[in-house]
Amino acid sequence: MKDISIRSTMVLSILALIAIGLMTLVEFSKNEYTEPYFQEKLAAANLMENCIEYLKNTHFKDEVSVDNINDPNDTRIIGTRYSAITSGRGALPIKLSTVNPNFAALLVELFKEANLKKGDHIAIGATGSFPALNIAALSAAEVLGLDVSYIASVTSSSWGANDPEYTYLDMQSSLIKGGLLTNKIIASSIGANDDIGRTLSPEGRELVYKAIERNNIFFINGKSLAENISARMDIFDQYEKEKRKKIKLYINIGGGIASLGSTKNSNDLPSGLFKDIKLKLFPDKIGVMFEMASRNVPLINMKHIAYLLDKYNLPLDPVPLPSPGEGKLFYDLKYDLRYVFGATAFLVFIIVGIIIFDKKQNALGNKIVKKED
Repeated sequence: MKDISIRSTMVLSILALIAIGLMTLVEFSKNEYTEPYFQEKLAAANLMENCIEYLKNTHFKDEVSVDNINDPNDTRIIGTRYSAITSGRGALPIKLSTVNPNFAALLVELFKEANLKKGDHIAIGATGSFPALNIAALSAAEVLGLDVSYIASVTSSSWGANDPEYTYLDMQSSLIKGGLLTNKIIASSIGANDDIGRTLSPEGRELVYKAIERNNIFFINGKSLAENISARMDIFDQYEKEKRKKIKLYINIGGGIASLGSTKNSNDLPSGLFKDIKLKLFPDKIGVMFEMASRNVPLINMKHIAYLLDKYNLPLDPVPLPSPGEGKLFYDLKYDLRYVFGATAFLVFIIVGIIIFDKKQNALGNKIVKKED
């Protein structure tokens, strides 16, 4: 018994082995738990997947050539590098990442964090650059029963919905006709620089006009960016009155200049949900997002996609695409707290016991025994 000391190499080794054993036990106690709003997230992801499959099997089914290099998952929703309505450069790996149907689950999570309820009125400002993200937002809104006022510009950066004959406006019209979505685009602009088609050729602008016309959508056709921003706010105000519902949330998807206001805003504004965004975060006090923030309307900014991928554990450029319901938006591994607290208490009990025994042993060793005469 004299070797039972906290300073003993043998005792310290035994304690280390016990600690390792307890840590192993706790590690194996982890169980997989479903995340909040699991059913709504799964329904939205399934709807998004069905929408993309529907487009592939209807409009895109007769495509003669399929680009298996730039669209390795054969979604057909990935556009070309350049067309007459291409507004700028886009990153292909990012565009491929957004086709993941579980982006719709992310939108459900953000909508729920914003405390939205069935029947609430939300507004969306988007471009043709991220057709899959547009569908993700609408899928989430559909599942949660939200009322959407949606304004979109037509042009797209590379690898987006930049086919002049089948723009994002056409995609959404097809999905509504197919019975998958119900919320319509209420107004549209050209897009590109200043939201008035600057940098496009005259032929490109004419193709945009035709796309808006064939989809029977109100044309926002101001002479400047400021006019187009003002027109958007007037339209949203009008729909608030018609629906008799205040807008509870504004979502920006992509880099639309009318929504973001300026290049500085686009670069500096963070992504994700902001229930109480500070106006000082806007370098330039312009844009639909700024106007909404001025009215204390919560914002979701779906702009810096790489950041969102990292934050929500969504894969970059996945091949094959994840199935609906995969990932940490749906499941998470959590420790069984009974094992955690039990193992901790047991280890503390042993250590305290050895310390007490060690002190008693040292106390006995320090006693002076008097010899009898």
